[in-house]
Amino acid sequence: MIDQGLLQLITAPDPKPDAIVKILDRASRTWLDGTRSISEDAEIVVRLLRRSDDFERVLPGSRSVIDALAREAGLFPYIKATDLFRDQLAIEAHRVPNFEQMVFHAEQRRIFQKLLDGNNVILSAPTSFGKTLLVDALIASKRPKRVLITVPTIALLEERRRALSKRFPDYQIITQTFQELSESPAIIVGTQERILERHYVPDVDLFIIDEFYKLDLTSGDMRAQSLNLLLTNYIDSAAQIYLLGPSIQKNPINEQIHQNIEFVRTDYSPVAADIIKLDPPGTDPDKLAQVLNNESSASCLVYCRSPKSARTVAREQIARGVTSTSDLLRRIADWMRSSYHPNWYVADALEAGIGIHHGRIPRAIAHLMVRLFNAGEIKILLCTSSLIEGVNTVAEVVVIYDKYISTRKLDRFTFDNIKGRAGRMGEHFVGRIYLFNEAPEQVYDSLDIPILQSKDMMSDEALLQLSPDRLSGDNRIRRAQVLERAFVPENILTTYARFGVQEIEKCYFELDELLSSGNDDLLWSGIGTYRNILPTMEAIWGRIPFDKHGIRSARQFAFFANKLIRSSSIADFLSEVANGDDVDESLDLAFNFLKGAEYSYIQPLEMLQEMVAAIVGNPLAADYSKFLGDLTSWGLPGRSKALEDIGVPSPIIRKLIDLIHVDDYEEAAADIRRIVEEQQPSLSRVEREILSLTL
Repeated sequence: MIDQGLLQLITAPDPKPDAIVKILDRASRTWLDGTRSISEDAEIVVRLLRRSDDFERVLPGSRSVIDALAREAGLFPYIKATDLFRDQLAIEAHRVPNFEQMVFHAEQRRIFQKLLDGNNVILSAPTSFGKTLLVDALIASKRPKRVLITVPTIALLEERRRALSKRFPDYQIITQTFQELSESPAIIVGTQERILERHYVPDVDLFIIDEFYKLDLTSGDMRAQSLNLLLTNYIDSAAQIYLLGPSIQKNPINEQIHQNIEFVRTDYSPVAADIIKLDPPGTDPDKLAQVLNNESSASCLVYCRSPKSARTVAREQIARGVTSTSDLLRRIADWMRSSYHPNWYVADALEAGIGIHHGRIPRAIAHLMVRLFNAGEIKILLCTSSLIEGVNTVAEVVVIYDKYISTRKLDRFTFDNIKGRAGRMGEHFVGRIYLFNEAPEQVYDSLDIPILQSKDMMSDEALLQLSPDRLSGDNRIRRAQVLERAFVPENILTTYARFGVQEIEKCYFELDELLSSGNDDLLWSGIGTYRNILPTMEAIWGRIPFDKHGIRSARQFAFFANKLIRSSSIADFLSEVANGDDVDESLDLAFNFLKGAEYSYIQPLEMLQEMVAAIVGNPLAADYSKFLGDLTSWGLPGRSKALEDIGVPSPIIRKLIDLIHVDDYEEAAADIRRIVEEQQPSLSRVEREILSLTL
């Protein structure tokens, strides 16, 4: 157990020389004792490093003792330039290959060697460990031709795209499904849904899943099923796999089945955290205001359970006096009101110096919030789980305000991920975490990842989505039997199996009856009208499982979809659908619908179109492609909507349509950067400021 008495001595203010001597002596003896874990001893050293400049001023020579302890603890990134040969030797031995300014800590170096040797590794380590650096170092050292990286969120996807583009300019960095693989080395980065849309990618040299605990099927999450399918696709075919995630206790691998995969677990962390529990437990806006006031000079990340909770917290803190005098924030807030909606609470919060980041905020605006936070323009960032899964911020303080994710209790994995956002190697030695509720129980014993336990534990849906040549003999037989029993065309069943075999069959049967009765409501093409859209969505509503994004009925979907495809801008759309007594709630629903329009609504309707064509026996009987294209692009032409991913808000994209290559995503991005650099009059001052931050 960690020496709490020593921690108190280290953190005591105004240390005297004799006190420092006692602290360093006790720390040295604690290290030599050897009765505690390396992670506990490393925390003592991290806290000493935080005070090293203070100690050196009072007692010259203290720093060299602390550096010696840092060397023994393996904290080589923190050791300052020294004339001691052994220190120089240790630092050089841990220098990151091909990134000469970066140095591994000892545990990173140990695991990097395993990866460098070609081993398949599942790494369980704290959030602050530096797991992603191992990916970049491995690519730089081994130069694999084809890399596949799966990330849990679009926010993390964009962060990784930027970092990889800078570090590997000779690689093709692919994040969009329409980007084609060339013969040059390529790194494909995407969520599981985006990568599955590409179908199978052959000859993968390195396959990576970031946050592998998302494979756990006990949550009942459809995204977990997609991620498991992706792992099943590549676990045997990829030359090397690396799965990284938070600390878990139990090895999720059946080692008799997967003898070539090594599970590596470590608690080692190069940062430490002070945990402050607030009593009595429970959310309290007055207590939160006090915490934020006390930490006004620090960057504070505040975790909220849902977009509604973030909105409530923002309103409450503005009412309690949180404010900002920044002209930049005022200009951006005014632009957001005119470009989206005059009563958008996100603009109100930003003007007061509060950023908001959650899944219903347009991607480019969410990215802008992180940029403003990391640049120190805002000190408070309210977020949901959309931000804490891997996106790096400069947060020194993390406030865990809620104990839920939406309606379910916060699990330990997510809790530790949030907690790990406090402090950052190279930024803050020691973060501070405020808990408004008790931490979840530390239960890590059950991750349900079928493919890691048995290659035969696959659902019918998974079998159908895999090609027969990548299945065992028994599984090939099972797959053939499922297809033989089904009366749905094989291409539909295999393409859309993720919606459930029974659900697809039931929907197909009912659709066959409907069309056979002479009903022609589904036989339309083009952009469609409300009268077309309503029966089309009714045909799958309640029959096929997909994320509705808060939309309560097919009728409500048809209303929103019809308004979107006929609106001249996002502001026009929002003014049509976000009104009434509760504008905040209406806006949240509208933005949630826009999120669903990007992906969730598209595939079920594409499947419906294929079903109609198969039943009628005419591929031209129904063609929803124009409607679906306008829906997913929010009415923007070509592939320009994809520019949202790199930080260009859709109102600015629409403004620049005539000046960019709308059908070439990469050319369009280059066009916009040139327009910003040349300060062309096509953009206003604040629009250039926004793009200077986000691009």
